[in-house]
Parts: sequence; structure tokens; C-alpha cells
Amino acid sequence: MADLDRPLVIVNPKAGGGFSERKSARLMSALSSGLGELEVSFTTGPLHATELARAAAEAGRRLIVAFGGDGTISEVAGGLLAARASGATRTEMGIIPRGTGGDFRRTLELPSDVAEAARHVKEHPARLIDAGRVTYTTPSGEQAVRYFVNMTSFGFSSAVAARANQSSKTFGPKMAFVGATVRTLVGNENSDVILEIDGGPPRRQTLMLGAAGNGRFFGGGMKICPDAQLDSGELSFVVVGDFGMARVLANLHRLFAGTHLTLEDVWSTRAKVLRARAADPNVVIPIEMDGETPGRLPATIEVLPRALPLRF
Repeated sequence: MADLDRPLVIVNPKAGGGFSERKSARLMSALSSGLGELEVSFTTGPLHATELARAAAEAGRRLIVAFGGDGTISEVAGGLLAARASGATRTEMGIIPRGTGGDFRRTLELPSDVAEAARHVKEHPARLIDAGRVTYTTPSGEQAVRYFVNMTSFGFSSAVAARANQSSKTFGPKMAFVGATVRTLVGNENSDVILEIDGGPPRRQTLMLGAAGNGRFFGGGMKICPDAQLDSGELSFVVVGDFGMARVLANLHRLFAGTHLTLEDVWSTRAKVLRARAADPNVVIPIEMDGETPGRLPATIEVLPRALPLRF
């Protein structure tokens, strides 16, 4: 029978280049030195971390730790948020980053050393942060719900995320996303969308991308939502308008630096609820959540204030 007072560490064995026997022994030792006695569950495929986290939270586990990249962090958080929605409120979440991404880690300013990050989780009290919930359209046309802790975006950025997920990370996540950005720019057509922000009037917008951030970074280090705050009770919503290939490449450095908000055709606001749909219902506009691309618009993106107790 599981000891519910021991931390459960959910591990993505493919993150950070995988696990050799020697690497596994070293990493497990680092985890134990920081967290003490623990239990480990390894994921076997997409959304398995969500299933593991939800089941453990509903069983009453006190602390669940995500050990992996942004995808693993998002899936574990999604499992905890789903469990909390059904009444399981005891569980706290910890993060030990590992992998090629690290966009949410940048916002949290987490240490990259495994043992040090594990000590942070053990020693620091939980802080309630916001999360997000997206009701979106699946490829088959049905509605589905998914949670996020870092970022949801639609348009060009979703196409880039899908391409980057299939790319080699040999030269690091930044180069993978820059390469995917350049390749996706070729032949890209910007989208006409209808936006409704916090119940306001519909607004038609031609955009390259729209990003709703709880965190500040996406795309391997692009600071797309530089004003986002984890506990503000609102999402930072940034629109990059009708940019062409030359203008994107000329300003790519500003996206990484977070200085793009002063550019013409870029605007930002804060929102609790954002609704977005294609102006032409026959046009497919993809949407991504924390780097995964499960569907398309129309979608409703809403903040969940102080929904996730996170140790970091």
C-alpha cells in the first residue's frame, strides 16, 4: 500500500536524452538526497502523467513532483487540477526540471541542478499560482477541455510548436524552435479571427499569433508575454498582427528579449476569459497548450485564479 506522505515523483524517461542505467542511478540518488524517501512512477506515453497525477491526488497523496520538461510539468498539473475540480484539494505540486524545453522553468527561475531543485521542493512552502483552462475543438470537431500552467497560443505559433515537436533537439530547444519558425514561415498565411475579451464586443483581427500567458516564455525561450504574472488572477494576452516573413526575422531577437510589445501591430491586454474563433468557419486555426497541439479554434481560454499549490 502506498505511503501517501511520501512524495510521488512522476518521471518522463525520455526527457533530457533518456535514461541509461548509470544516469538513472545518479538521478535517483540526487532526487533522494533532496526529497528524502520517495516513490517513483515512470510515464509510458502522452497524457500518462496526467492519469498518474490525478489518480494519486484523488487517493490523497500529499506531494506530487513532476520530473521532466514542460510537457511533463503541464500534464502533472493537469492531473492535479482535474482532481481538485472533483474535490481532491490536499495535494501540492513540485517541479524538478529536466529536458530540452524549460519555458516554465524560466518564469519560476528554478535551479537546473536536480538535487538543488529537489531541496527547493522539500524546503519551500507551497505558493498558490494561477492556471488556465481551455475548452477547444478537437480535429474531429468535438469539444474537449485541457489545463495549462504556462501558455496557450493559436495561429502561427501552434504550427511552429507542432513542427518543433517533430524536430531534432540536438542543438538545443532554442535552435529547434528557430529552425521550426523559419521553415513554417515559408508559405505561412496569417489568420482572420474573431476575439471576445472578458465579455466585450467581438473584434475582428488579422494576426500571426495570439498568446495567452500565465508564464512569460514559450518556443524555447521567446519572452512572448513579458508582463505575465503567476498570481495576478488574469492572463496576459499578446497579439502579433499581420507580420510577414521578413518582419518576423528582423524582429526575432525582440521576441526572445521580450521587447516586442512596442512594435506596430503588436498589442497586449489582460483577460480573465478570452474567446477566439476563425472569422471563416471553414478555416482551421490550430491551438497549442504548453507546447502540445491537440486541436483548433473555436476555443475559450480562462484563468483559474490561485488554483494550483506549487512548491518552488
